[in-house]
Amino acid sequence: MLPEQVLQGLDDNVYPNYEAGEVAGIPVLLEKVENGQKRVVRINSTDPAHFLKQEVYPGLLT
Repeated sequence: MLPEQVLQGLDDNVYPNYEAGEVAGIPVLLEKVENGQKRVVRINSTDPAHFLKQEVYPGLLT
């Protein structure tokens, strides 16, 4: 297979706009969405208690 065929469309990918941040004092990975808000993508913490907090969860809009 030619490299052009394998790599065809690779430049058309849209990559999400991520940034590190905090929500309720918990480090998270945020994604900027169209309307200026940010969505929690991942909780970036090593503290197991942070994953049990109801204030922060993946999918939360801030």
